[in-house]
Amino acid sequence: MLIQQAAVAAIFVATIAALVFSRWRASHIFSAALLALIAAQLVSIETSLNKAINPGVVTLIALMLASRALERTSLLKLFARNALEANETRSLIKLTGLSAFASSFLNNTAVVAALIRPIKKQNKIAASKLLLPLSYAAILGGTTTLVGTSTNMVVNSFWMDSGNPSLGFFEFFPVGICLVIFGLLAMLLNKNRLPNIPITLDEKKYFVDVKIKPDSPLVGKTVSDNQLRNLNSFFLVEIIRRGQSISPVRPTHIIEADDRLVFSGDISHIEELQTLPGVKLFAEHTGLMSDNLIEVVIASHSSLIGKTLKSAGFRAMFDAAVVGLKRNGLQVPGKLGEVQLKEGDNLLLAAGRDFKSRKNLDKHFFLISDMTVEQPLPFLINNLVLVGFALVMGLAIAGIVSLLEGLLFFIAACLAGRVIKTTELKHLFPFDLWLIITAALTLAEAMMQSGLSDSLAAGLHSLLSDKSVWFAFIGILLATVLLTELVTNNAAAALMFPLAMGLAESFGVSSLTFVMAVAVGASASFLSPYGYQTNLLVFNTGGYKFSDFIRFGLPVSFSYIIVTALLIPYFFPF
Repeated sequence: MLIQQAAVAAIFVATIAALVFSRWRASHIFSAALLALIAAQLVSIETSLNKAINPGVVTLIALMLASRALERTSLLKLFARNALEANETRSLIKLTGLSAFASSFLNNTAVVAALIRPIKKQNKIAASKLLLPLSYAAILGGTTTLVGTSTNMVVNSFWMDSGNPSLGFFEFFPVGICLVIFGLLAMLLNKNRLPNIPITLDEKKYFVDVKIKPDSPLVGKTVSDNQLRNLNSFFLVEIIRRGQSISPVRPTHIIEADDRLVFSGDISHIEELQTLPGVKLFAEHTGLMSDNLIEVVIASHSSLIGKTLKSAGFRAMFDAAVVGLKRNGLQVPGKLGEVQLKEGDNLLLAAGRDFKSRKNLDKHFFLISDMTVEQPLPFLINNLVLVGFALVMGLAIAGIVSLLEGLLFFIAACLAGRVIKTTELKHLFPFDLWLIITAALTLAEAMMQSGLSDSLAAGLHSLLSDKSVWFAFIGILLATVLLTELVTNNAAAALMFPLAMGLAESFGVSSLTFVMAVAVGASASFLSPYGYQTNLLVFNTGGYKFSDFIRFGLPVSFSYIIVTALLIPYFFPF
């Protein structure tokens, strides 16, 4: 038994060391750990397969796939349109509040990715004043519900695998809502620490005009009432009425039937005009819809990092050519083909026909914007998707159906209604995350079967025997927070869970208290751009430096830890 414990301990330590000190992808590291466990006969293949189909894991995957349908609705576009205004404080309050709320029910990475574009394109406030708070607010909002962040779902997978019933949908809410309130307050009080970085966007604008139909709900209302001044990608420059031009357009001008509204903006986002009720589009230029420029951010786990475009065979690998490269909001000098790529680099791609059919995109990129115009969902379908998702959540919260069952029927309905396509689901399938969780669950099982988790817990217990259980709880919380900043949120949760369970059992207290410390602590990535995907998304887009995360994130992290340390033992007593 001691030999088995030593072998499992060696694999566990090697896994942490590789995550912290190497540049290997987390999925590769966990895969190697899984193979090592099987090769050493510390676990069986059957055990690993059972972990792979853990109900919590399958629910997480279903939720991530279902979020694609929600991305296609007008919900996030409306959020962005109503959040941004000239006053910095009001914009910050509205943007962070909306981001936190949306991230409670939607994938927070999708929320941030959808809101980056309108923030970049507006010229009222520097994007660097908004993007970092946007990311932090999405992280905070994700802590309020079971589905708000993949971290909570990962911990729930481990919790269920230990023989416990699933955590409740709003189990995290009492602690999470306090984290949101104090976190947003810390950001507002320290908003002057955000850098003011001007980012010049070299964009070619196009003129597009729309005709107001007689039955349009815009008729009889002012430009301001119709929020035509709050569009993210277009500016209303002229109204043509009965052959006469009205320019400049004032917010008090009333829209009439058969008016032609002339907008200037980025035609790649013409769907924003298509979502206006009761309008008909007339394009000033033809052939533009075939343009296919895509902006992507290189993910931290991409194998492209450290390579040049030539050495990576970029064009053959993705059927795309790099038009431009941006690093920390600045142009990178030198030949594009000879620049070594770094994580977080922004690439502007001229994509070929086969680009989106490539199955390796999610392994290397986060897609930020796409010049290929995606047709908006019809009004009825848009509302049905939103109502359907709300219904699934409502039934799951009420305990009428399980969240997994509801999501499966929701995905099936979206496929039948052609809201999403099977090819999209193939590309969106989070294979790396699934592999990490499977390997981590198997490693946790090996630690428990060999008695390693009990031995570690006993050692920690004896070390802390003259201290209170609250002291041990704080230790688990701080260790998880530190590990999250060093590796990633999901990896930190996976590695700390078995230690937390063992330590709680050694003190003879409720395991849930320590488990919640791991779940909440694993989301506390406010000091590094690499601990959480949303931070990486805004890192280069906002032109930030590493020090900006520490300077602005330190008060948020401090308040986060204090609130967590005080409230988890209160709501989840020892």
